[in-house]
Amino acid sequence: MSKTAVFLLLLMPVALIPLRAEAQEARNRTNYQITLSGIPLANASFQARRDGNAYTIDAQIATTPVANIIAESMAEMSSSGSVIDGRLEPDRFYFRYKYGKRHRRFETSFADGKVTESLIEPKPKKRKNWIPITPAHLLGVTDPVAGLVIPADRDPCRSPIPVYDGETRLDLTLERKGEQTFKTEGFSGPVVVCSLRYDPKAGYRKGHKDIDYVRKLRNMEIWFAKSAPMQVYAPVYLSVPTSYGPLTIKATHFDG
Repeated sequence: MSKTAVFLLLLMPVALIPLRAEAQEARNRTNYQITLSGIPLANASFQARRDGNAYTIDAQIATTPVANIIAESMAEMSSSGSVIDGRLEPDRFYFRYKYGKRHRRFETSFADGKVTESLIEPKPKKRKNWIPITPAHLLGVTDPVAGLVIPADRDPCRSPIPVYDGETRLDLTLERKGEQTFKTEGFSGPVVVCSLRYDPKAGYRKGHKDIDYVRKLRNMEIWFAKSAPMQVYAPVYLSVPTSYGPLTIKATHFDG
């Protein structure tokens, strides 16, 4: 799996979680479809659970029969931690994927926004032109799932979002572009449109063509929908131009 594909999976929008302090146990489900030039590539399901101030988000992503012709793929993600001042503060992030015969597992522990432990299996081989992670890179970071759930009283296009995905330290830079309307099962209404930029800092190979391609893009978009009952913003649409046409991630069900 290319680094670009891993990044796109990690950037998958997440299910809504009620962030109000008085919320008791609550559950939520959001579904997405990933397409390339209109061709379905994968489906994703996110299950969120909130119990007091503790949260868990679990996700499963699997390729469609069409994409399986190239290589059957699957991925699992999980983010868990606490809701503090309306923000998701992770204490554990887990990501596992299988692409054909290849497979990898990432597991990261956090405390107070700092990475305390990071595991990759199988361990990566020494790679040429690799930009190493330093201790300073692992301060004040979040995981790519928790980073994209925003309290409703804040700007969803805030930036940058400092992310550590288990291997790469990157910034997601967002800028407000305006509003659109969006309709899907469970939701119909206005959404906030942000431009999106991917800025890798460390934990990647300098000169990697896929990473360089995404880093140079200036026309990626991410749309955030607001859930009034839940009082959060969460992504419902992502568009990434590629040489094969637009890659889109769109919510097919959103509990708004």
